[in-house]
Amino acid sequence: MPFGFIAAYAVIVAVASVIEVPIGRGFKSVQLNLLIRLGSLAAALAALVVVHGAAVPTGQSALLGLGIGVLTGIGSIIYCLALIDLPLSLVVTLSNLYIVVTALLGMSLLHESVTAVKIAGLALTLVGVLLLAYPPASRYGVHSASSSAKKAPPIRAFLMMGAYVVMVGIGAFLEKPALRELDATQLNALMAVTMTAVAFVAFAVEGPKVQTSLRSLGGLGIGALIGMASVFYFLGLSGLHVALAAASSNAYIVV
Repeated sequence: MPFGFIAAYAVIVAVASVIEVPIGRGFKSVQLNLLIRLGSLAAALAALVVVHGAAVPTGQSALLGLGIGVLTGIGSIIYCLALIDLPLSLVVTLSNLYIVVTALLGMSLLHESVTAVKIAGLALTLVGVLLLAYPPASRYGVHSASSSAKKAPPIRAFLMMGAYVVMVGIGAFLEKPALRELDATQLNALMAVTMTAVAFVAFAVEGPKVQTSLRSLGGLGIGALIGMASVFYFLGLSGLHVALAAASSNAYIVV
C-alpha cells in the first residue's frame, strides 16, 4: 500500500510537470512559484477540512510541520534563483541530490537499515537522475521556460544549489518524525501554509504583478495537483523508510 501511494504521487506530479511547461511560459519563476503554492495551499486545506473538519493541529508537532515548510519553501526560491544562471537540465540534476542527504540522515539518526540492496538502489537512482537530465522540475522546484543560462555560470549558482540540496534534504528527512504526531493531511497543510508565505515574500521582492488570465488559473491548477500529490507522498512515507520514500518518489521522472 505505501508503494501504491508513492506511485500515485509519481503519476500526479508527472502530469503536473508536463502541464507546467506550457503554462510557465511568460511567467518569471517567482510568479509561477507563487501561483503553484497558492493552488497547493487550497488543495491542502480542502483535504484537511475533509478529514479533520475545523480542527487545527497545535503543539510542537505543528511547529515542526511549519518549520519544514519554511525549509522547503526557501529551497523552492533558491531553485528559482539558480535558474537565472544555470541551465534547467543542470539545476534538475543537482537538485535531485537531496536524496543523498535525506538517506544519510535517515540511516544515521533514525537508524534505518543499511543494506547492499538499498545502497545499490540509491546509486542506480542517482545514475538515472544523471542520465535523464531533462525532466521539468524537482519535487519542490518550479521553473519557467524563459529561465536558462546564457553565459558561464558563476560560483554563487553552484553554492545556491548546494544550499538547496542541504535544505530540501533536511526537510524531507524531518517529514518522517513529523508524521509520528501528524497525519498526512495535517503535515501537508502546515507545510503548504509556510511555503506559501515564503513564496509571497519572494514575490514581493522579485516579482511584478501577475496578470489574471487563463494561464494564471493554470498555474493554480498545477499547484492543486501538487497539493493533492503531496498527501499521497506523506501517506506512503508513513509506511516506508525515509530514504526509500524519497528515492521512490522520483519515479515521476520516468512517468
